Amino acid sequence: MPYPSEGQLPDRVIHVVGKQFAFAISESPIERDEQWEEISSFAPPVRIPAGSFVEFRVTSFDVNHGFSVYSPRGQLLAQTQAMPGYVNRLRLRLSERGRYTVLCLEFCGSAHHRMRGVFFVE
Repeated sequence: MPYPSEGQLPDRVIHVVGKQFAFAISESPIERDEQWEEISSFAPPVRIPAGSFVEFRVTSFDVNHGFSVYSPRGQLLAQTQAMPGYVNRLRLRLSERGRYTVLCLEFCGSAHHRMRGVFFVE
């Protein structure tokens, strides 16, 4: 359930920045293009302890993107918009262990179909 209770603080905050045509996903804020390049290209995937209540802070550095989280079984769990100049907050309790896939659900250009990311719950 995306919003289990009002006022509950997250166990983890994960920062997400979309930019044509990848997501940078990090436990640290991503504030500059150089950080985005480094994280989206070279950083290892974020690893989250199973059972964590996570807040994803989602934005974009260029155009609108869709940020959707799929479970290890391929089930769409939640989605929000990644928009330039605005941070959306998406909260999820992640209990199932495995590889989670992030896909863009908003057409964002010619390589939209390749825009994805991953993180792991352990």
